[in-house]
Amino acid sequence: MRHFADPPYLHARIYALKSRLYSQSHYAGMIREPETIPGNDAGSSNPAEIRETLFRHEIAPVLAIAWAHEEYTPLFIAYLRQYETNNAKLLLAKAAGHQTINPWYDIGAFALLSKELLKKELSWQDVRSLLAEAYQDEKINKLTGYRRLTLYLDFCTADSLCRCADLLSAGAADQYREMMLKRLAILVVIWSNRLKTYYRFSDEKIERFLKESLSFDYKGLENRARLEKENLNRRLETMRAATGQEPSVSDIEQNLEQHYYNWISSAFHRDFHAIYSVVAYLWLLYFQIRNLFKIIEGKRFGMPAATILNQMICGM
Repeated sequence: MRHFADPPYLHARIYALKSRLYSQSHYAGMIREPETIPGNDAGSSNPAEIRETLFRHEIAPVLAIAWAHEEYTPLFIAYLRQYETNNAKLLLAKAAGHQTINPWYDIGAFALLSKELLKKELSWQDVRSLLAEAYQDEKINKLTGYRRLTLYLDFCTADSLCRCADLLSAGAADQYREMMLKRLAILVVIWSNRLKTYYRFSDEKIERFLKESLSFDYKGLENRARLEKENLNRRLETMRAATGQEPSVSDIEQNLEQHYYNWISSAFHRDFHAIYSVVAYLWLLYFQIRNLFKIIEGKRFGMPAATILNQMICGM
């Protein structure tokens, strides 16, 4: 059933769903007893299948309300399809001959790609053409190299999330852009750090690469990203003083994501009648799914409970 709710009804549903999200104490209990994780398929020995089952359980409430209010539906679709980006990367990895145990994210009727594609022997060119058609982006057919194409898919996802603002009413659009600009600025800092650390890109090459790849207003984003980087550097100085060590790439990303989690959590209650709660809930659920996957993987590899808990992006 489509478009059955007005904003107050949907916001009330979102508030109810938000109350069921997990805190750090919940995660600590799940680490001790993974079988208590709702949706955890403890009977399976396949790591990908376990995460697939868990994802279906976690994403079900979003699928149930994605069509509820017409104005918000494009936002829900863009949110869901960021998971499908991982499915696209899985197809690319398989075509490139890479071994992976990553899950296939089932987003139901909103999917552009079918899991049945994994059963086919698709070449790199086949997958690239398939993605160009699915994303309606001919630039994909011109890209060469596994690394460049997988990174470009992340940019496509970010672009899709940004374009949702164009379909919202004026007030909601401004609120949404504020929240997405913060998220994208965090992502730009993460991408920049990865390009510099892993691929030895210079600052000039990183800036040129991002400007060429991102289709939204890069200048406004660039200014916000600079502020986020300055704030990050101040937090990293505190970390260095406390640990006496240089933060790793994973430490930096953990710090940035926790910062965004704290910010988006505070935005949830700004205005019951505004879009803040909807956007905030979707990102909080995004982090919850990541946390649950980390618990499953951490237990599989025998990591200490404290180590797993330290990887959580969550509230107290």
